[in-house]
Amino acid sequence: MTARTGSLTAALIITIAGTAPALASERLLQDSCSGCHTAEESGLSRISGQRKTPEGWMMTIVRMQQAHGLDISAADRRAVVQHLSDTQGLAPAEAAPFRYALEKDPNYQESLEEPFASMCARCHTAARGLLQNRTAEEWELHMDFHVGHFPTIEYQALGRDREWYKIARTEIADYLAEQNPLETAAWTDWRAAEKQPVAGGWVVMTDLPGIGEAYGKLTVIGENSPYQISGEFVTADGTVHPASGQMNLYTGYEWRANLDIGGTAYRQVLALSEDGNSLQGRQFDRGNDALGAPLTGVRDGAGSSILGTVPSAVPAGKARVQVVGTGLESLASSTGSTAANDFGTALSLSTEGNGIVTFSTGNAEGQIAHYASIDSIRVEPEFTIARVGGGSDSGPAAVPAYFNAVGMWNGPDGQAGTEDDVRIGRVDAQWSVANAHDHAAHMKDTEYAGEMQASGIFLPAIAGPNADRPFSANNVGELKVQAEAMGLRAEAMLIVTVQRFIDPPIR
Repeated sequence: MTARTGSLTAALIITIAGTAPALASERLLQDSCSGCHTAEESGLSRISGQRKTPEGWMMTIVRMQQAHGLDISAADRRAVVQHLSDTQGLAPAEAAPFRYALEKDPNYQESLEEPFASMCARCHTAARGLLQNRTAEEWELHMDFHVGHFPTIEYQALGRDREWYKIARTEIADYLAEQNPLETAAWTDWRAAEKQPVAGGWVVMTDLPGIGEAYGKLTVIGENSPYQISGEFVTADGTVHPASGQMNLYTGYEWRANLDIGGTAYRQVLALSEDGNSLQGRQFDRGNDALGAPLTGVRDGAGSSILGTVPSAVPAGKARVQVVGTGLESLASSTGSTAANDFGTALSLSTEGNGIVTFSTGNAEGQIAHYASIDSIRVEPEFTIARVGGGSDSGPAAVPAYFNAVGMWNGPDGQAGTEDDVRIGRVDAQWSVANAHDHAAHMKDTEYAGEMQASGIFLPAIAGPNADRPFSANNVGELKVQAEAMGLRAEAMLIVTVQRFIDPPIR
């Protein structure tokens, strides 16, 4: 299984690496797939009744290679994924509710209704099923596919206590046919919409895990995929991290890039806005997707727009703040001086006590808090998981967890932890871990489960079994992640669990 997982992940990465792809076309699809899929009025059987994301189509093609012996070159595979994503993809509105799965957000928690939760999301995310649209017939065949490829599905947990196949073939297939039909107004409108070229300059803002909040500018060159990207990211202390790489644009808005940023390989899974002038998504370490952060961007020259500030908050006193955005040459601030630059406008402050500095230009407005004191802090995320790993040549690597401390002011009610609290921004903190409960203390989870770094990154221990633990248990554990800043403390819950051996592009 590990080998197959590796090949699938590698296949997705290949889509934006290596030589230029073969011409994406209907002819290539016919040549590659018509050996098994018969011609129909609407196209090729099975294929013409589905729409998917780029990751979804890649998973399908790799499965055809692994399970059915499809012989296709890497270049042709890239081109087929491009063609299918462009002609049978998802509209922005269709993909929007489930982008967390494409972006591999480690902290998102799905909330699902029955019977969909037990029938489908016990084996994979609900998003994996809902990031595709099919005809009613195709949804029924999809249920048959599950039983054919996974014969034990009816006998696994939450399967053997019900008539799984009957429910899947009727209730679930009907639900999905209504929820995610092949033909939708959103897809019709998106295919007809005029789309802007992606080439040009993009001002961006993100967080580089273990390094800090960052802003930058990326330049996209080319007329079609793969596009070339160059630029830089700058942290609050002025350190420059050069960036370069390649990007594929699918379906007119799905941005997938592999970049080297200051010597670290990153993956970008982003979406262009429907007007083509802004970007939003997640950027993460290609070697470990748990180490990532949201990324926002705006097209350089697309009017006045403010993405935010780096840093997100400053202690009272003298400070230099980068207001990140475009069209900010005439930015007016409630205090301090401004100087326009390639990333927006630099704001020089000299403040006292607690307060908020506001700034604006045109219809764009923003603010940054300065503080001499805070009322409470919050650890973000409040709950997440990490995974032990390593310990063998073929086993999955450990999956860390990334935390930040955020300063808060009490709102009008004067109470911490209520809805009217004011979020200040990120603050420097000292990090530690504690056992979550008595059993964790008995198992010495803080000793065996991993270590907390000064950067807010938790590094899990090597995978077990561990002969030094009771019952030679694995190095899993339940921990409280503790942050201390300005004399205040806050906690988050961290579950350190076992390895994930199967890790497809859409989990």
